[in-house]
Amino acid sequence: MIADNDLKIAFLSGKNASFFRSGDFIGVRTNLPDSVGEINLARVHLHRMFPFSEPWTNISVQDDDGNEVGYISNIADFSPDTAKMLRDELERSYFVPKIKSILSLKERFGFSTWKVITDVGNMDFTLRDTYRSMVFIGENRIFLTDSDGNRYEIPDVSKLDSGSYKKIELYL
Repeated sequence: MIADNDLKIAFLSGKNASFFRSGDFIGVRTNLPDSVGEINLARVHLHRMFPFSEPWTNISVQDDDGNEVGYISNIADFSPDTAKMLRDELERSYFVPKIKSILSLKERFGFSTWKVITDVGNMDFTLRDTYRSMVFIGENRIFLTDSDGNRYEIPDVSKLDSGSYKKIELYL
């Protein structure tokens, strides 16, 4: 929140905020110091600030217009029930199928077409500019973003079967 040209950030924890289900959405009520004010929203959106490396810390809480209304340092600062609700919401928002096997991978005109087996079933997707669509996290973890903006993860490329590894080896 920005007010009077001063940056005012509401640090949310189990001591000053309560999250609740509001239909299919998550809402928040706060009891914050006067300098920030009270927040009571029936719908908020959770955004990971470091989605790959810190999934349960550094969470921005935003209203429908994308304005930040609060910041969660660590989900563990909430009760187990609330922490589970927040984790479930983040998992829903950041749904990322994990690739277990690559059935086929074909490159044509700068696009690569993938047929894979994931933890949620078989999937087909297309990457535009394969090299730029891959994000390496550490040595063996890879995130892919397809041409529609969907994300996929290879948790450990070294654990792929030999056929899958040969298909992706060119891009490693």
